[in-house]
Amino acid sequence: MKNLFLPLFLSAFLFAPVQAQQNQEVRRTKSFFLFKDFRPAVVRQTFGRTVTVEKANLLLRDGTLVYLQGDSILAPTNASILGVDFDSTMTFMRVQGMEMGRVLAREGFNYLLCVTTFDRSMMTDEMNTYTNLSSLAQEAGFFDSNYLRDINPGSPDFLGYPVCDTYYFSLKGHVIPATEREVKRRIAASHKKDFKALMADRWWSWRDAESLARLLGLFPE
Repeated sequence: MKNLFLPLFLSAFLFAPVQAQQNQEVRRTKSFFLFKDFRPAVVRQTFGRTVTVEKANLLLRDGTLVYLQGDSILAPTNASILGVDFDSTMTFMRVQGMEMGRVLAREGFNYLLCVTTFDRSMMTDEMNTYTNLSSLAQEAGFFDSNYLRDINPGSPDFLGYPVCDTYYFSLKGHVIPATEREVKRRIAASHKKDFKALMADRWWSWRDAESLARLLGLFPE
């Protein structure tokens, strides 16, 4: 009985962080792509050129543009690609490689971009916890699938992979991460007070699109 108690206790302890993360309304998907279905898209290139693609999508592994050609999923490598428009309502700009960020806000030639990908950090934590729990459960001679179904991709009750948003600024075509260090380097001296005022706002967040959009007016046009 004592041998069983210790693994049970450790299992509950290891599972707690994952459960807490799920209670924070983690966004999840069971797809490997941003959109449920491949859809028409207009790929924008240099010199005002465009190419219409019948079936395109964005890969959640790294936010890259992909398209269907027959039964094959391909990724373009043309360096002249500037961005892609889906359904005439969603505009994406290239961040790096074929990674695409959705345009959330614009001021002059400056843009706030958002790249949606799998949350690799959370996926690693969840799978490590799943592995630890499985090992402990086997050692204890029991296995409760209710503990693990949320994070086990092989389970019919799998809730999906966690996804996250990473923000960038495109400043006259130059893309930088939306981080305090990078932003400070590019804010004109005349706007330092405005920047400090924003930082003092109790509702400010570097992970919030509305907060970041307020910075656009501080960058040189």
